[in-house]
Order: sequence, then structure tokens, then C-alpha cells
Amino acid sequence: MKFFKIEIQITILTLIIGVAVVGSGYLVYKSLSEIIDSIHREARPDYKLLLIKDISAELNEVENSVRLYSLTGNENYIYRFHKLNNSVQEKLTNLEDYAIPESEEVQKIDSIQLLSNQKLVIWSQIRNLHKQKIQKQTEKPLTELVSKIDTAIIQPDTIKFEQPKKQSFFKRVFGKQDTTTKEPIIIDKTEEKEQLKQEIAEIEEQISTDNLELQSKERTLLERNIKVTDQINRLITAIEIVEQRRLETKTQEADFMAAQIYRRLVMFTGTSILLLIIVLILFFRNLQKNRSYQNILKKARADAENLAKAKERFVATVSHEMRTPVNAIYGLSEQMLQRVKEPDLKSDLNIVYKSADHLITLVNDTLDFSKIESQKMTFEKIDFVPSELFSEIITLHQVPARAKGLELVLQSDIPENRVYKGDPVRLKQILINLFTNAIKFTNKGKVTLEATEEKMAGHHYKLIVDVVDSGVGIPQNNLPKIFEEFVQLDGDNAQKHRGAGLGLAIVRKLVDLQGGEIKVKSLVGKGTRFTVEIPYPEGDPKAYQPETKQPDETPAWFKNLKLLLVDDEAFNLYLLKNILNKWGISYSEAQNGLEAVNMAQKDHFDLILMDMRMPVMDGFEASSKILQQNPAAAIVVLTATNRTEDEERYKSIGIWEFLQKPFPERALFNLIVQLKDRDIPEILQAQLPIEQDRLDLDELKNVLGGDEAFFKEMVDLFVSSAHKCRNSLEIAIQNKDNNGLVEAAHKLAAPAKHMLANKLYSLLKDLEKKGAENEEWTILEKLVKEVDHQIETFLNVLKSETQN
Repeated sequence: MKFFKIEIQITILTLIIGVAVVGSGYLVYKSLSEIIDSIHREARPDYKLLLIKDISAELNEVENSVRLYSLTGNENYIYRFHKLNNSVQEKLTNLEDYAIPESEEVQKIDSIQLLSNQKLVIWSQIRNLHKQKIQKQTEKPLTELVSKIDTAIIQPDTIKFEQPKKQSFFKRVFGKQDTTTKEPIIIDKTEEKEQLKQEIAEIEEQISTDNLELQSKERTLLERNIKVTDQINRLITAIEIVEQRRLETKTQEADFMAAQIYRRLVMFTGTSILLLIIVLILFFRNLQKNRSYQNILKKARADAENLAKAKERFVATVSHEMRTPVNAIYGLSEQMLQRVKEPDLKSDLNIVYKSADHLITLVNDTLDFSKIESQKMTFEKIDFVPSELFSEIITLHQVPARAKGLELVLQSDIPENRVYKGDPVRLKQILINLFTNAIKFTNKGKVTLEATEEKMAGHHYKLIVDVVDSGVGIPQNNLPKIFEEFVQLDGDNAQKHRGAGLGLAIVRKLVDLQGGEIKVKSLVGKGTRFTVEIPYPEGDPKAYQPETKQPDETPAWFKNLKLLLVDDEAFNLYLLKNILNKWGISYSEAQNGLEAVNMAQKDHFDLILMDMRMPVMDGFEASSKILQQNPAAAIVVLTATNRTEDEERYKSIGIWEFLQKPFPERALFNLIVQLKDRDIPEILQAQLPIEQDRLDLDELKNVLGGDEAFFKEMVDLFVSSAHKCRNSLEIAIQNKDNNGLVEAAHKLAAPAKHMLANKLYSLLKDLEKKGAENEEWTILEKLVKEVDHQIETFLNVLKSETQN
């Protein structure tokens, strides 16, 4: 067993246990079924024997019915006799169904049927004998004789009186009655009595002769009945003996099967316990090995996680180190292209610029792919106009298309004012990648961008964009491979355009992550069609803000700005200084974060461009210290990485924006333009000191004409109104009463204006306006707190100034 893996050992033993359990279970089930079936059969009554005993009992009742009839002569017993006779005949017929064919039982049952019928015939004959006897006793001569005998016994001699003659009515009434006594006439019946005695003697002799004959016949029949009954009883006894022997045999069989089941259960239990012990031994051995494996796996997992982190740090570091020189090459070549006029030099610079752009593409693809693989890719939800994005795609590719003599065509059925909510940067990245490939692999003809949309449920649309080229095409067998990572298809044209092989893989993943779908159709020598379908919710046209474009002339107010450039790389500083010098913006330089903190303490800067990785003090620590000193400071982090956790970490301390290296000049221009309307992050608003009204009593007195009494009266009136306002505002907030809020703010606004409390007046008017517009209560409560704080501060200042 040691040559097999633990899984195979446990599997084999489990199968053996399973077979043993199933086999033993089957045998036990079979034996138990036989025992239960036997017990079930034996528990049922022996209907054959019961039927025979019922027949025997009914034959006895037949005998009793005939005897009672012979004693009483009641015809009801004859009816009972016939009923029992029919019942016995029916049961004798049913008895044949219980006989086992070709066995001794058949003969015994036939004998019982024959004997039972003989007994019925015997008692039928006995019944007939008694019936004849009764009929003879009821014959007419015998009845008349009995009547005569009764008469003779009751009236032995008859005395007869002479009847008087019948007289008329008047004679009976008026005549004399005959009072003489009449003599009776005696009739002698001696002769009749003698004749009756002779007849009675003859009848008695006849009856005696009949009785003797009946008794002789009845005796013969009773003797036959006794013999038949004995035979029936012997047959019943024999059947009972056979049944008893059968029961004993079945009992012995059941005992044998029970003992056999017991032996099988003992064997099964022993075998199962033995196999379970073996399985437990193997299990604990495997558990020990598994623990060691788990420890090894934990160590390997920790090593893998450390390796992944090291890989991530390596990618971030390498990307940072790569982006720093690339940023200088890209930015400076862009600046020089704008200044150089010589065609040869401009052509060389253009090659440098495109090479830097290609290198940036490779770096970006690598970082994007790494972010997708680590599931850290995020998508923004902002409003954008797709028609403007398509026009920008065409504009961006005009130069490379014109260089190859290709025509770029835009066919869009999407309304120009349609606004989607999504991530336009990722959509642009998808289309730029597809468009770049289309131009790269097309030598003549045109590249077309076709855009349509489908209305979906609710306020959603499905954007359908086709990028069609007339290039070399892709063989059908290579179509499934084009979206794989690090794949370069073979061919002459592929050799000319080397890359990392990540572009289409990133495109597919970006489309999938946004719930879309990408399809491709191609014919060799005819061209290729990529179809991208991405669902977008409908955006808000009012919330859409078009991207600020860099004008030909720099705004005049740029010259009033002062920036702080914090970077340890001379290339980056040189690029930034060139751009800022061109725009006329003044700036200061810092080589590390510590220098930046010290300079921010001494001077005010409208914008700080902060690098992330620097010696002495990095960008995060330096930004934290600067924002602690000045929460309203505008800091833009210059980063060469695109790690989401880095951005979240910097955003948590109040960083304004990020600018990823290398960046075009236009990106920096847009950031500086936004300085005018910059919103201080909410995290910093709590740290900003609330602007207080500066109370100048002399100016207020001058306004009042120097009247001290009037001045004091105004102060007292304002204090009273302020306290009433604070109480009213508190009640309105508790009751969520907009009208009360508006009224309280309105009543104090005029006194605040008269007292030259301009900040308080502004807050009160803002509260009055927002309360009337039914603004959200969270905003109103926050505004009320600012008003209350401003009132309290103003009253304290007023009290202090008046006391002085």
C-alpha cells in the first residue's frame, strides 16, 4: 500500500467498505425478509383448518336442529336445518381452494367433503323419519277417535229431560203454569265405550309397531352418523398434526436464519471496524502529512505574495524610472517641434516624438494589463458626449493616416447632443487601440468609424461602434488568437510593427469589465471589422462639462500666478520650466519634500506640482505637512504609476489632482485653468478657519454720526434680535420648519447689515434663500451651524469691544 498515494489507498478501502456494506446489507435484508415473510405467513390463521372446524361445528348444529324437531315438531327447526345444509355445502366448495394440488391434503379434503355429505344425508333421513311420525299422529281417524274418547270420558251417561210443548203468548201470560215435575230419560252408552276401547287397542298396537320400526331405522342411521363423525374427527386431527409439524419446521428454519443473520452481522461488524481502523490510521497519517503540506503551502503562499508585492513594486519603480526620462523626451520634443522651423530638424524631432509616444504606449499597456490582472482596474462614472469623442479619435489619427495616404471616415447615427454616463477615457483607449491597429495594418484605402445606438430598458443605451479597415486582413484560423496576451501573429506585416502584444487583450478586458462585447470579422486581402458593444446609462446634459482646450494665446491672469515645482529629476524640472516660461508663469524650485515644506511655510503658492518619489522626504509626507499648515493649498501630484491605492492614499489627505507622467502640455494647461473654480475638498473645509467679520466700532460710529446713545441702542437692539434669531433657528431645526427658518434669517439680516456684519449678512441671506427653495435639511442644518457660530463670535467680539 505504501507505493500508492494516500488518496488511492483511501479510495480503495472506501470501495471495499462500500462493497462489504452493500453485500452484507443485501444478505441481511434477504434473510430478514424471509424471516418476516415467514412470520407474516405464520401469523395469519390457517383458513383451511378454520373452515374444516366451521364445517364440523355446523354439522353438529344440523344434528341438534333435527333432534329438536323430533322432540317438538316445530317447523322452524326444519328451516334452520336447510339453512345450515346450504352453508355446509358452500364451505365444502370453498374448501377445495385451500388444497395444495397433488398432495395428501387433497385426499383428506375430499374425504372430509364425502363424509360431511354422508352426515348431512343421514340427518336428512332421520329428519324424514320423524316427519313421517308426526304426520301419522295428525291423521283424521286418529283425531276422531281421540275426540270420541274425550266425549266418553267427560259424559259417561247422558240424562235427557222431556221438552214441554210450546204455548201461545196469551196462554203463557194468562194461563196457569204447570208445576208438576218431569221425569228424566237415561241413555245407556256402554256399548259405544266397549267399541272405543277396541279401536284404541288397535291404534296403540299400530303405533307401537311403527315406533319400533322408526327406532330401528333411527338406530341404524345414528350408528352410521357416529362412524362418519369419528372419521371426520380423525381427519381433522390428522390435519392438525400436519399443521403443527409444519409450524415446527418453519420455526426451526426461522431460528436457523436468525442465527445465520447474527453470524453475518458479527462478520460484517468486525470487518467494518477493521476497515475503519485502517482508514483512520491512513487518515491521521494523511492529516500529519497534510499539516506539513499546509505549512509548506503557507510559506509558499507568503513567498508568492511577497513576490507579487515585489513584482508590483518593481513594475511601479521601473515604470516610474522609465516615465521620468520618457517624460523629458516626450515633453521636450513636443516643445521643440513648436519652435523649430527647419524641415530636416523638425523631421528628426518628429521621429523622436513618435518613438517616445510609442514607448509611452508600451509602458501604459503593461501597467494597464497589470492593473487588470490584479483586479484593480476602476471605471469612472462621468457625463460625456460620444459624438465629440468620435471626432477627437478621427482628429488624433489624421497625421498617421495622412502619412500613409489613408482616408479616415466617420459615420455616426448618434445625436450630437446625446450624453452618456460612463468612463470616456477607457472608451477612448479602446477606440484608439483599434484605430491605431487599423491604420498600422492598412496600406491603402480607408479606415471607417461607424457608430450607432440601440435603446434599452429604462434610460439606457447600447453603444455600437465598428472600426472597419481595408487592410491585409486576418486569417480565419488566427481570429481566436488575436485577443490573447503577448501574441504577435506571424507574417511580413507583423514583423514591421512590433509591440508587446497586449493591445487587443487589454481592449477585450476593458470591454468585458464594462459589461460589453467585442467581435471581429476579417477576410485576407479585404480588410477587418471590429465591433464593440457597450451599454451606457443616459447622462445629464446639464452636468456635462466640455474639456477646456488650450487657446492660441495664454490667458493674461496666468502671469499673476506663482507655482512651486517639487522634483528631484532635472529632466522633469527642465520640461516644466520650459512650459511655464512660455506661459509667463513665475515659479520656484524644490529638490525634495523637505525643501518644499519649508518654502510653503515662508511663501504663498497658487499651485504646487509635487513629485511622489524623492529623497529626504517623499511627496506624501511633504503634502501632509503642507496641508496641515495650509488646508486650502492646491497640490497636484506628478506620478509615474497608476496604482489605485496610491491615489486613494493621497486623496485621503486632501490632494487636489493627479497628473500622470508623461503628460501633454494641454493636460497641465487644463489643470491651471481649473484653479479659478477650484472647490476645496470637504475633508479640508472643517480645517479651514471660518472667516469672521471684522468689527470696526469707529467706522460704525462714523456711519451713525457719532451719536453714542444711538450707537448703544443699536448694539442693545442687535443683541436682543440675535438671541431671538438663535432661539427661532433652534426651534425651526427641531420641527423641520422651513418657514420658521426663513423668517428668523430674514429678521436678523437687516440688523446685521446695519451693524456692518457683512459675513453674517451673507450667511443669513444664503440661509433665507435655500430655506425658501426647500433645500435638503442636511445642508440647511450645516448652514444654521455656521450662522449660529458667526452670531456667537460676533456677539463676543462686540461685547469685548464695548467693554474696552
